[in-house]
Amino acid sequence: MSESSFAVALVHYPILNRKGERSTTAVTSIDIHDFVRTCAMYDVGPVYIIHPAEAMHALVKDVAGYWLEGAGEARNPGRTESIRSLRLAKSLEEVLEAETYRLWYTSATPPNGVSVNINKTPKIKGKHLIVFGTGSGLDYEAMPKPNGWLSPIEGIGMVRHLSVRAALAIYLDRLTRERC
Repeated sequence: MSESSFAVALVHYPILNRKGERSTTAVTSIDIHDFVRTCAMYDVGPVYIIHPAEAMHALVKDVAGYWLEGAGEARNPGRTESIRSLRLAKSLEEVLEAETYRLWYTSATPPNGVSVNINKTPKIKGKHLIVFGTGSGLDYEAMPKPNGWLSPIEGIGMVRHLSVRAALAIYLDRLTRERC
């Protein structure tokens, strides 16, 4: 095992809505597929989907079941292999009770403007969890204190809100650039 390893979490609660209020978003099948495939490409995992509702857990299990036990396994073995990294949890605290991770939160606007370049994290020994939020971002005040915030992704356009799937791909590409 290398001196550092990485996992990711996609948080659906607690997140902020457009008004800045604590809220919950729904899990989408595209998030499931894109997160596990992108993480598999960069050899990152496990992939945690965080949602408090049993109905959303049932949806994720149904989608994963098609690839793990249904016709999807024969149709696309690569997808089956990548979906094996998928984990469900009701909260980030539940993940941290089972595993010890250094937490790194992501945001277009980190609080206090203090952040760490993702390229520096592989030099920090241990298991790392990169946490992504849905909606209008993580409600970090209702979450465990992170080890730090990753530097935001800067673009040249006027929009400062990437899809979470695009942000994941950019962060992981930067994370693993030196290993490729």
